[in-house]
Amino acid sequence: MTTTDRRLPAGTVLLSDSSTFGCQGGVHFFDPTTGLRGFFAMGGDLVGATGIALEADGNVLVTKDRHHPGGGTLLRLLRVDGATKQTVVSSEGSLVSPVAVAVEGDGNILVADLFSKGMGAVLRIDPVTGEQTVLSVGESRTDPLRPCGLCVEADGGIVIVEQAGPVPEPPAPQVVRIDPVSGARTVISSGGSLRSPVDVVIDHHGNIVVVDANAFEGFAGGVIKVDPVSGRQTTVTSGGSFDTPAAIAVEADGTLLVTDNKALTREPTVFRVDPATGDQRVLIMGPPFTSLSGVKVVPAG
Repeated sequence: MTTTDRRLPAGTVLLSDSSTFGCQGGVHFFDPTTGLRGFFAMGGDLVGATGIALEADGNVLVTKDRHHPGGGTLLRLLRVDGATKQTVVSSEGSLVSPVAVAVEGDGNILVADLFSKGMGAVLRIDPVTGEQTVLSVGESRTDPLRPCGLCVEADGGIVIVEQAGPVPEPPAPQVVRIDPVSGARTVISSGGSLRSPVDVVIDHHGNIVVVDANAFEGFAGGVIKVDPVSGRQTTVTSGGSFDTPAAIAVEADGTLLVTDNKALTREPTVFRVDPATGDQRVLIMGPPFTSLSGVKVVPAG
């Protein structure tokens, strides 16, 4: 079985869903070119699926939350002869409530966990052995690490978005860079339009792009571009058809994909957002989508 045999076509959109099809959990696929859609995987350990990422060989990684049957888990989905096999890469240990996953240039896997070590943490996981290493962790109740999304910059820097902590005077929501060697944290941008950042991605120009579930007037959510050096925030789009946007990805041409589980007719929806104009257009919506939790686009090559 060669690597190319199990790759989905470039541009295919993959969507993790925590409770699709009778609350089984699954991963949907959609080809924007042909309109073909279906399940890449369903059931098994996928109930409670959260983040999604792609390895260099085309395998799909999905995190699973402990609040569903089983513990916090990192799964690998391998497509062979038209069927998808689920294997556990790593489970439990420091994995408590993993919400996002990304792959580093050397193939190591990063997982953002809201409640790991009690204060939240970013973990590095060996893709072969499943060994977990805590890279960065919250220090105290007044300095928690509340990662809700993460991505990797071209130079290897790790970017996360943090929710405000559950303390009487919580720190503002913020965008943070984590040193991939020391785990040291540096705040890139804080407060401003950020109210409830839930996911983050790097665009083709190296900008940090954040989707926020409650930003702007009316708490309808939006997309915010953050300068990776100055931290300056620029609104890409806000309100419109959004209700509570949840996850974000970038297509090959730079167009943004944003999921929203309560948009329009209160059905889960995937929007295309023009990064220059902020125009929102529906790409795909409705059943069998139930609770979309992550989105990823299959790259070329």
